[in-house]
Amino acid sequence: MTAERGRKPSLESPAEPNIGGKPPTSPGALIAVLEDRILTGHWAPGVRLPSERDLATEFAVSRPVIREVLKALQERGLIEVSPQRGSFVRHYTAENLMRPMNLAARAAGVTARQLMRARVMLETEAASLAAANASKRDRTDLLRVHQLFARPGDVHARARVDLAFHETIARASGNPVIHMMFTAIQDLTYGLMLRSLSDREVREAGEPLHTVILEAILDRDPDGAREAMRRHLDLAEDFYGPDMDTDLADVIEHRLATSGDDLIADLRQPS
Repeated sequence: MTAERGRKPSLESPAEPNIGGKPPTSPGALIAVLEDRILTGHWAPGVRLPSERDLATEFAVSRPVIREVLKALQERGLIEVSPQRGSFVRHYTAENLMRPMNLAARAAGVTARQLMRARVMLETEAASLAAANASKRDRTDLLRVHQLFARPGDVHARARVDLAFHETIARASGNPVIHMMFTAIQDLTYGLMLRSLSDREVREAGEPLHTVILEAILDRDPDGAREAMRRHLDLAEDFYGPDMDTDLADVIEHRLATSGDDLIADLRQPS
């Protein structure tokens, strides 16, 4: 059954990490708790997470369970694990974003048009498969991440949520190859999201489509999910102008350098 467009997405039993006051103990519930701490800024970029022992004590689970949770967060691109030092919230900034983009995108001369066309091929199918295959856990994760869009934050915080939303769809597709392919381009995708979020026209046109995509997935509507994702990604063609065929690394560097405090203040304003 097709959802009524514009309604607030909901599930019969929304997953809360801490239901009935009981601490979460399953890996899935723990991942949700720690992911929320990262995406909402409770743990800021660059912050060292509590040790495995401390996390195990906090949630009353074994250290192998904590290792499983940290591995999942690392696979989702949310943390970096350094031997002998611990786990750290991944620190996306304009400066360190340019490093992987200089090494990969600049070497290949990747443009926004090239990346968007690849994303359309990958993510429209991911959205369609997610509508058909998403588990209850996947659906709950999507709803939870989507709700974070309503929270104010600077451009990097919002881009992290945006990236998490698209990564969750790729994972919910049920095809691990699609998920791995998305993970492989997530740094470039994050850069493209910074370009979009720093552009008021793109932002205002694109953010409502997250809800349309989510509704189609929750309604088990593969065709609707595919089309909504295509509309969302095709916005770059409509709004990017000359940036579509400029080296992506140059586009992001210029955009962030010229946006400055005005962009951050604008993004922090309640909608």
